[in-house]
Amino acid sequence: MSLLRPLCFALFGLSVSSQSLAADTISIGGAALQPGTYQWQEGARLRDAAVAGQVRADAWFLGAALLRESALEPQQRLKAGVLFDLRMNSMHARATNNAGLLQLVERLSAQVTDMPVTGRVPAELNPFQLLISRNNQLLEPGDKLLYPTRPAQIRVMGAVQEDCELAFDPASTLKEYLRQCPTHAAAGADVVQVIQPDGRVQEVGIAHWNQQHANLAVGAIIYRPLATRALSPETPDLNRDMAALLATQYMLGGRFSE
Repeated sequence: MSLLRPLCFALFGLSVSSQSLAADTISIGGAALQPGTYQWQEGARLRDAAVAGQVRADAWFLGAALLRESALEPQQRLKAGVLFDLRMNSMHARATNNAGLLQLVERLSAQVTDMPVTGRVPAELNPFQLLISRNNQLLEPGDKLLYPTRPAQIRVMGAVQEDCELAFDPASTLKEYLRQCPTHAAAGADVVQVIQPDGRVQEVGIAHWNQQHANLAVGAIIYRPLATRALSPETPDLNRDMAALLATQYMLGGRFSE
């Protein structure tokens, strides 16, 4: 039996502050028959939430997201660090009179500024896979589970002339997707970062000397890094941190409908 109960404060005439509500509840949203807020109890696990919310058959489990309050602070630092590195590269582009790099960096800065800090953490959220005990981790107070419906695209972002949203084709290769999205002059030529819809990040070689195969799931993001030669030497972690931040952005890879 589920350890979670739906909240019915209005029926009992109870009132609680928003702070205590967030501290003692979990919520389920998206493709669920019973979305909403549930009372958290010690010992409750992910499967309890999936059962309570009655996840729909059309839910896209690979893109489902577990948002956790304890992950918000480190992700806020990650976002601040990416914005700082982009500002450093904006100054570097001006100092080197590199108008193309400046335009790219300012576009990326605007994108990152608009990205929410989500608290998304890696988790298996397929209700069938949650029957395996190692996948069925404990819930924390304030957890949010979101189940999207399946998208139909692949996104290419980063050092490209403009972001591309491409129709997913299971027969297409990574290089075929890249060919459809014109590269920016500041792009690196050796590797890309593939962010799968479950938040896993994989660095994949694309040059002749290091070419690797990558299986792309629908909803994946391909991040084209900026070349080291183009970047300020004071920002060696920019591309890695940018990919890590994109991995928290579940809304980029799925469609959420109530």
